[in-house]
Amino acid sequence: LWITLSTPDLDVSLSAWAAGLGLTVVEQGVVSDRLAGAYGAPALSGARWALLGGRLGGIRLIESAAGAEEDAPLASRGWAAAELSVADADAACGRAIGAGFRALGAPRPLGSNPAIRAGQVAVPGGGALYLTDIRAYDGPLDLWRAARAVDRAFIAVLASGDLDRDRDWLEAESVGARVTDRPVKVPVLQDSLGLEEDETIRISSVQLEGGCLIEIDAYPEGTPQRRTREGWPAGVAMVTLATASAPDGARPCPEPPYDGRAARVDRLPGGAMLERVGP
Repeated sequence: LWITLSTPDLDVSLSAWAAGLGLTVVEQGVVSDRLAGAYGAPALSGARWALLGGRLGGIRLIESAAGAEEDAPLASRGWAAAELSVADADAACGRAIGAGFRALGAPRPLGSNPAIRAGQVAVPGGGALYLTDIRAYDGPLDLWRAARAVDRAFIAVLASGDLDRDRDWLEAESVGARVTDRPVKVPVLQDSLGLEEDETIRISSVQLEGGCLIEIDAYPEGTPQRRTREGWPAGVAMVTLATASAPDGARPCPEPPYDGRAARVDRLPGGAMLERVGP
């Protein structure tokens, strides 16, 4: 459904997202007491939020003091980045940087598949984005192809301290199934993690419905966990997925953007927050 990021100043972030990526508010509100409790972060009660782009592949921003405590992008364990499908990675990165997003990695063909071209930017207020053009891709992954300059979020990138453990959990929970698993040179991660130029990162893709993926990146031993403030992470804080049926133990959420659908929040073995929402 959507990927949630923390930000210390919602108004500043909304301006940057609109100017840099053309994503504007489709819904907004405040976090209820009940939702803050479900998130395990009671201090979020009353925090402003806004959903950009739409419920399908949207970006949800929550104003939180945790946003001011973001580590260097792509340098801690947890949800590392949201990946957006774009029509032209060079154009999308250029526009984003012009609006205040910070360049992390210049657009280039991926080492895992040169038919895919992606650049990375740091988000004002915390978090990272991959801006990815898959128009030339023809492979085993089911990927969402952009129908406009900046389309939907279609991949959530997980920085894992134990790739096998987190992937096994996702498969056991019927979230998705592994498709790829390989060592890859990823320049932006080599830079952010201080790796040598010839070092590789093990990456596995877990296929979801609707042309979406969870990408799991195996981070080196000793990489710190994402900072949190009163139970709520900085940067990319939580990933929300639609399910064909309400997950066991889910509770109806009357407030938007749930509108009565049942939801449940879990934590992967490595601590990352995953929310599942029934139909």
